[in-house]
Amino acid sequence: MKIGVFDSGIGGITVLNHLRVQFPGYRFLYFGDTANVPYGSKSVAQIQELVDSAARRIKKKKLDALVIACNTASSLALEKVKEIMAPVPVLGVVEAGVQAILNSPESQILILGTRATVESHVYARLLKSHLPSSHIYEQACPLLVPMIEEGWLNHPVLDDTIKEYVKPFQGILTEEKKGVALLACTHYPWVRESFEKALPGWKVIDSAEAVSRQLRGLWSHQPVSYDQASQVTWFFSDPTVVASFMEIKEKISRF
Repeated sequence: MKIGVFDSGIGGITVLNHLRVQFPGYRFLYFGDTANVPYGSKSVAQIQELVDSAARRIKKKKLDALVIACNTASSLALEKVKEIMAPVPVLGVVEAGVQAILNSPESQILILGTRATVESHVYARLLKSHLPSSHIYEQACPLLVPMIEEGWLNHPVLDDTIKEYVKPFQGILTEEKKGVALLACTHYPWVRESFEKALPGWKVIDSAEAVSRQLRGLWSHQPVSYDQASQVTWFFSDPTVVASFMEIKEKISRF
């Protein structure tokens, strides 16, 4: 089996890492559109055009499934990618994120994402249909993706920025009002500890585990062939990113 993971940059590696643990022996293709990162600060039309172009390139790689490990792309262009990739199944992280929240229901829900994801209100719309009595807050954090792409994972500027973004939500919890905060951008799990420190009392979650469950469901009734060892093929739309990526990779992940 060959699974594709698509993101605007390196954030989707957080999803890839989880998939490699859950699907040992599979082959993976990671495509990062690093020439155009970040997506979250661009217009809807720009994002859809970029995702369309990326999907057509990925289509040529002959995948068995594709995971859009980018909340912005999942929010604004999932159906178009499904159309381009058909009959290859395509999973987005938005539905997985919603499911992750439903698995940890609380009265206060905080969505943390890019500006484009937050302004789409896709999470709020989906969650209100399941949890009508919950209070749903949305907070855009547009400065974080560039910092993470730069490798500022343990940097006081990043910590201070996160504190500013979540300041309005630090005092709203009580014993009766418990809260769950979703990292609705696959870059953010790299700095999960910073979010947890800035949001005492909140349960901080991401969607990687839910994506794995959805993916496993695709093949639950058919035989799965395993390769000798898990392999990852890397593709970046900006080839010059490879050198800096290798440096960041050493800081953020085990491969």
